[in-house]
Amino acid sequence: MKKWIRVVALFGVIALVAAACSSDEDGGDGGGGGGGFEPVRMVTSSTGNAYVGQFHAVDLFGDQFGLPADNTLNEFEDEGTAAQVLVSGQADLMSGGMTQVIQLIGQGQDIKAFCPLQVDSTEQLAGLTSAITSLDQITDPNIRVAVDSPGGLVNFIMNLVFREKGMGITVSDLQNVTVLGDGSQRLAALAAGEVDVGSVDLFELPDLVEQVGEDNVTVLSVTAADADFIANILFAKTEWLDANTELAGRWCAATLYSNRVLASDFEQYKSAVDTYIEGGVDESITQTNWDFARQYSVWPYNTDVLDEEAIRTIIEVGFASGLVDESAQDLTFEDVVDTRPMEIAMDLLGGPVTADDVLAGNIPAPKSG
Repeated sequence: MKKWIRVVALFGVIALVAAACSSDEDGGDGGGGGGGFEPVRMVTSSTGNAYVGQFHAVDLFGDQFGLPADNTLNEFEDEGTAAQVLVSGQADLMSGGMTQVIQLIGQGQDIKAFCPLQVDSTEQLAGLTSAITSLDQITDPNIRVAVDSPGGLVNFIMNLVFREKGMGITVSDLQNVTVLGDGSQRLAALAAGEVDVGSVDLFELPDLVEQVGEDNVTVLSVTAADADFIANILFAKTEWLDANTELAGRWCAATLYSNRVLASDFEQYKSAVDTYIEGGVDESITQTNWDFARQYSVWPYNTDVLDEEAIRTIIEVGFASGLVDESAQDLTFEDVVDTRPMEIAMDLLGGPVTADDVLAGNIPAPKSG
């Protein structure tokens, strides 16, 4: 059973690092766990509610890919804190936004993305109707906007939407902002009337509506409808990927297989939600999230969504938005992505599937071994 820990404050990071110092840091391919692989230590800043099928893919389907069972998932309040744990060597892999990967590479960190986790986003830019009813009002200095931590995924999403809509602005042009690095923080601030605009996940929007009333919430942008990009990926230090290429490939395969199966079968998706989200989720919310994922194919079924064009979009929008520096424009696809685990994953999955295949439930069984 995977350990799932939400670490809320910096003292949690210190405790985690101190505990890890007594164990081996390399997490090589030998040792306990499925297939002779060592258990994997994963960190993330995104809410587990939004990524049930991805974060728990190995719990659900890892045995079909020879993966270890005793893995650890630590969820932090923001990406920066989670990244500190990864680069310190106290975690093996991380889920996060591609802009953060580019930033870390620019800071001299030897890391690479190796598997797509989500395409586009289930994020929606919500506003309190009493203050704002149209996205073009967001530049009004009286509009209080919740933004993400510097380099965070939500800032990139907002900037990409602004570009796609031809607004000619970025988050840095907004005059009245509050930095809130977690979706739950943005939700709470909106509900309390402390901000007028904030990005919330599809899971969180009904909570906001329930707290303030449907007439008091205006959806200003649905990201999956307004933009097209690789939103969330798995990444790791190159040293770890070199030592654990097969493990990384199998982890990626389990993730993509989970995406395929859960998108094809509501009952399996609902079972995963009921199992891994403490307190459960109203079935109507679960149904809405499932329908959304299927409509926009936000859970990638294949690795080809993580291609050169996707990386170039991230770099161009990130640079124009001030999220990455000029040197990022010199990065190549190979500088950013390790394709070896993706090749292993697609082989284990028996090749690509189409969205129509998934919707019809035509999911090939993974290769054995």
